[in-house]
Amino acid sequence: MLKKLFRSFFKSKITPSMQDQGNTSPSEWFMYHGGYNHGGNASKYSSLDSTSVNMDDFVALHTIDVPGSILSVPAVVDGYIYVGLANSHDSPGSNGGLLQKYNIETGEMVCEYRWDIQPSQGDTHGFTGMGCTPTIINGKVYFVGFDAVLYCLKQDDLTLLWKTDLRNEDENQNQPITNTALTAEGAPQAEGWSSPLVIDATVDGENKSLVILGIGEGENPALWSFVFCMDADTGKVVWIYCTCQYHEGLPNPVNQLPSQVLSGNQSDMYTVFNGTAVTQGCSIWSAICYDEETKMIYATTGQPASPVNSAIDRGLPSVGWSSGILALDAATGEFKAFTQMPAVTSYRPTDLDVDIGSAATIYTIPKDSKFATNPNQTDAKERKVIAVGCKNGGFMVCDAHTLDLINYTSLLPKYKDGTQIEKIDVHPPPELVNDISPYVSNETSNKNWGENYFGPFNTAAVDPNTGILFVGIGGPNYHGFAPGIDSKTTPFVKAIHWDTLLDAWPMDDSFDPPRYKNVGSSMYSEPGDSIQGASGLSSPAVVNDVVFVSTSKVSIYAYKVSDGTFLWSDDIGPQTGGLNGGYGYCLGPAIWGKYVVAGALIKSDTGGVLKIYGPKAT
Repeated sequence: MLKKLFRSFFKSKITPSMQDQGNTSPSEWFMYHGGYNHGGNASKYSSLDSTSVNMDDFVALHTIDVPGSILSVPAVVDGYIYVGLANSHDSPGSNGGLLQKYNIETGEMVCEYRWDIQPSQGDTHGFTGMGCTPTIINGKVYFVGFDAVLYCLKQDDLTLLWKTDLRNEDENQNQPITNTALTAEGAPQAEGWSSPLVIDATVDGENKSLVILGIGEGENPALWSFVFCMDADTGKVVWIYCTCQYHEGLPNPVNQLPSQVLSGNQSDMYTVFNGTAVTQGCSIWSAICYDEETKMIYATTGQPASPVNSAIDRGLPSVGWSSGILALDAATGEFKAFTQMPAVTSYRPTDLDVDIGSAATIYTIPKDSKFATNPNQTDAKERKVIAVGCKNGGFMVCDAHTLDLINYTSLLPKYKDGTQIEKIDVHPPPELVNDISPYVSNETSNKNWGENYFGPFNTAAVDPNTGILFVGIGGPNYHGFAPGIDSKTTPFVKAIHWDTLLDAWPMDDSFDPPRYKNVGSSMYSEPGDSIQGASGLSSPAVVNDVVFVSTSKVSIYAYKVSDGTFLWSDDIGPQTGGLNGGYGYCLGPAIWGKYVVAGALIKSDTGGVLKIYGPKAT
C-alpha cells in the first residue's frame, strides 16, 4: 500500500526551462523517456517506492487487448495514456497505424486516430503504423509514422491539425527532399522511428515552438539521413541538417542538401551539394534529446553506408558522423560537435553494423567526482555530461558542452581471467550462419565480421540520489545463432556508477563471471529456466528507490535502486515463438503518479497488449 496519497497533478505549458536534474519529466511522462534529457525518472511526481511495489500489493489493474502491436513506450499526460500501434488490425490487411488515448484510471479508450500505409511504404521489417513515443505538449500530440510522415493532432480528441511528409517532397511545408532511392526491389525507403522533440527557442529574434526529429534508413546504402526542424504550430520546415558528412574534416552547412534528393523546386533557403559524400547511412533511429544550458540537441547515429562500397562498414573507427553522438544548435541547426563510440568498446574486433539505436541521456556529475573537472569551465563545481550505450556493448560519457570523451567501458561480461565468453556476440563462419545456436569459438568469432546483438539497444535511466545509471542489455532475440543475450552470464539490465561506469550493485563472486548478488532467480538462467533468452531491449524507468525493467520474455521487473534487491515482476504476455528464445517486445514502461504503464508485441489474436499497473484497491 502507498504510505501517502499521490499529490495532485497540475496542468501547465511544458517548456525546457522546467527541466529538473534527474527528474526528467517536468510534470508528466509527456515524451520519450519522460523529458528533454531522457533520464527516465519520475521520482518528483510519484510516490511509488519499494514499500508499495511488491508481489502482494502491486498488480495489473487493467489488461487491454489492443488491435495491433506496440513497438514503443507510451506517453502519459493529465491522466491519459497515448500509445501508438504498428500493423493495426483496424486498417485493411492490418497495413496501417493507430494512435489511441486511454483513461489511465478506468482503462477505457477515449478516442483514436487511424492512418493506412501500404506494405511497400512501411518499415523494412514489415511494420506499418508507428514505432515512436508520441509527444504531448501545448495541447497537441506529435508523432512520426513508419511512412516518415510527421503528424500533429489535437490533444483532446486526436483530430488532425497538420502533417508533413519527410520522405517525399512536400512543397506546401517547405520540405524539398525525396529520400526514396532503391538499390534493389523492395529496398527500404526513409523511415520514421525517432520520437519528436518539441522545444521553445529563439529563431531570428522570434520565440518559436519547434519540433525536431531524425529521418533515415541505414539498411539502404543509397539513402540519406537528416535532422528536420519544423514550426510546431504549422509543420513548415525551419531548417534541415544532413547527418551524412560531405567533406572529411568539415561540418556540413545547415540547409545544404545532396542533389540526389532534390527535384529543383526548393526555396532559396536551401543550397545544393553535388559531390560524393564521405558516407551515406548514419541514420538516426532514436529520440533526440535537448539541454537548456547548452542550447544544443544531441542525436545518436548509425553505421556508415555506401551504394558503391559495401566494405565501408567494417567496424570502429568508422568514417563520417557514424556510430556516435552529433550535437547541433537547437535554434539554427549549426554543427557543434561529434564524438564516435571508441573502437575498444566493441566486444569483438570484427563487430560491424555498429549502430547506436539508443537515445542519449543528459545528467550532471557532482563536484566530488574525479570526472567533474571541466577544462572549459574552470570555476564550475559540477559538470553537465551526456551518456549513451551502443549495441556493440560499449557505453561512453562525454562533456555536454564539447562532446569531449570523459569515460567509456564495455558492458558485456568476460570471464575473470579476461577472456571472452563464446556465447556472447557470436560471429559464425558462412557455413554455419543458418544453424541454430552453433558452437563458434572465440578465435573463429574474432575472425569473422558480424553484428553484435548483445549490447544496449535502448536508453539509460538515471537516479541522481545514488548516482546510478540503469542500462538494458540485449537486442532482438529472434536470430538463429544470436538470441540477443546469454542469460546465464549476462544480466538484462546493468546498474553502473554514472562517472566510473563500474558495477553499482553488490556482486556474487562465486560465479564466473560474477553475478548481481540480490536479484535472486529473476535475472540469470540455467538450462531449461523460463527466463532463458530474455533480452533487456527496453529503456528502464526509475521512480524513487525502484527501477522498472521490461524484457523480451515478455515481462516486467522491479528492483531496488540501491542494491538490486528483487521486488516484483509480471508476465505481460506470451512470446510469439521464434528461432532462438522466442519473439516479443516491450520497449519499456512509463510512470505517472501511482501507475506504471507498459505496452507490448505479444502472441495474441491482435498481437498487442497494454497493461496498467498500480497498488490494488483496499
